[in-house]
Amino acid sequence: MLKIAKWYNNYQSPSVLMIDDLSDAYISVYQDTYKNDWGYYCDKEGSSFKYLNDNLLEKFPDIKITFFTPYLRHNVINENSKYKFEKYAVGERNEFVSFLKKLNYLGHEIAHHGSNHGKYVNSKNPSTANHNWIHEWALFDDIEYGIKVTISGKKVFKDNCNIEITGGKYCGYVQRENSQEIIDQCNFLYWCSNPSYNVNSYDESFFGLNKIISFPTTFAGNAFIRLKYLSGDKRRDRKKIFSKYFQNIYNLYAYYKLYKLYNNKQIISIQEHISPSTSAGTVQSANIITDINSLNTIFKFLSHLSIWYATCEEISKYIYARANSQLIIKDNDLNIKFNNFKNIQNIYISIISDAYFILQHKDRILKSKFYNKNYVLNVNILDGDNYFKLIINE
Repeated sequence: MLKIAKWYNNYQSPSVLMIDDLSDAYISVYQDTYKNDWGYYCDKEGSSFKYLNDNLLEKFPDIKITFFTPYLRHNVINENSKYKFEKYAVGERNEFVSFLKKLNYLGHEIAHHGSNHGKYVNSKNPSTANHNWIHEWALFDDIEYGIKVTISGKKVFKDNCNIEITGGKYCGYVQRENSQEIIDQCNFLYWCSNPSYNVNSYDESFFGLNKIISFPTTFAGNAFIRLKYLSGDKRRDRKKIFSKYFQNIYNLYAYYKLYKLYNNKQIISIQEHISPSTSAGTVQSANIITDINSLNTIFKFLSHLSIWYATCEEISKYIYARANSQLIIKDNDLNIKFNNFKNIQNIYISIISDAYFILQHKDRILKSKFYNKNYVLNVNILDGDNYFKLIINE
């Protein structure tokens, strides 16, 4: 029996590395340059990206990253900090624009992450702790203003980088009652609304009149070091005196959660930030530098499994295709009826069967291949009816 696969090419689960706050910015907290870099050094020696590439991506080259990128100067880097800094908006430096284009060319994704991320309550205090920081979507008390600011970001990336933005994430996952309407009217394909760290609580969902895919965040990149790392905040770090001894026990839970996500065919989306450096001199929670050993542990585990390494956009395009396609079979005629109401280009769907099969589409012969316990065929589909002839199904 032929049917539509849960995931592209019949992979068991998709996985994406989600990195927040890639920005044309730098703040000199540490002696090591790569720890201070938020993206200012692009992929040069001493950059955070080169550190990530040398210590993770070269070992696991199939990894796909979605970089959530504010389009204005990042306000979390406080101009009243005692540390020297550099920060620019997207389009102000050609080198950073070229870097974003290169990341996109390499198969990674640039996604929306607000304009400037938010503002300090007391701008003279460089710490975001104790309610001194308000994330961007919490500031949008007017829907029209929120739409204007958000759509402006899509235009900035298109005009400067020739990159089409299809999704994004609330800054700090903070939203208010009007936030979904803002995102809906900006007509994204997907949006990261809430972390879904409970593996039993996540189901695919959509919101708004335009059926925006609510993309989940399901796994913390610091899982395998979270009870050991020090933040630089003395009050919080006191607790680590004892908790660090429980890390090995916590690791068992982390492995269990990864496997359960995989076994349930759920998205394994791994949350991180680009840099540990903050204006207050403390460590940014969940960052690619501090968490590099944890990330290596995660991807070493995944490397032995049937994983589709993809960006948030690629995964969302498949969810969109699957949700809006109907497979109709009558005798040897097969029709994939696809409602492409968003007019998204380059859409594929995967057909699977427990027996070998061959399809004919116009003058093309398409042969299935065996993968992950089924025979699978990936076919490009267009809006409306997509007719195939079933030649053989042994």
